[in-house]
Amino acid sequence: MSAALLHIGGQQRGATAVALIALAVTGLLVCAPRLLPAGFLRAARGLPTVIGLRGLASAAFVGAEVVIPLMLSRERGLSPTAAGLVLTVGALAWSAGSWIQGRIPVPASRASLPRVGLSCITVGTATVALSVRPELPVAVAVLGWAVAGLGMGLLYPSLSVLTLELSAPGEQGRNSSSLQLGDSLFAATVLALTGAVLAAGSTPGPASYAVTLAVAAGLALLGALLAGRVVGGNPSPAG
Repeated sequence: MSAALLHIGGQQRGATAVALIALAVTGLLVCAPRLLPAGFLRAARGLPTVIGLRGLASAAFVGAEVVIPLMLSRERGLSPTAAGLVLTVGALAWSAGSWIQGRIPVPASRASLPRVGLSCITVGTATVALSVRPELPVAVAVLGWAVAGLGMGLLYPSLSVLTLELSAPGEQGRNSSSLQLGDSLFAATVLALTGAVLAAGSTPGPASYAVTLAVAAGLALLGALLAGRVVGGNPSPAG
């Protein structure tokens, strides 16, 4: 129900949007702790932080991804096809990051790959935000999104592995489901907020795009700062 309200609220304007999104977020804050590992909201060390990082990364990436084609088409004059190709660059970089992640030596710290991945998403998304400025070439957006995609490729597999490592025997399936659930809830929340920001004016302008991209970069930065908390937790069940 709360996820549905987020979707509806993101398509509204004014007080209606604010009321629906606030109600939906309240519902998520009440219900999510029952479905996710204990300590999730306070970023407790170990599994709760792993799942939180996955959610932050997904929210940051998806929140930027839905804005980029619209921004490039309306502000930089790209055709829908050309704007879509920028997203393709990010997808290819994601694949490259996954390939690299699977072939590099195991880092000394569990936090290394999540931190590097989230840092790449932060820098990449912030770089894309700079391309709102007309004096900068569109190549800036392409480069930024490639860096963000590389970060996702480094991050996603490492968090999946950490989830299994930190799960108590018999809890791997349940905790993997929590990982996917946190991913979806974070993304849905940010998409609703992004939709509300873009719908606030009659026509989205540079400021709207810059705000949404800055929020995405901020979420990734928060994840990078919390990445060290994946270390030190014990295997724990969900719930």
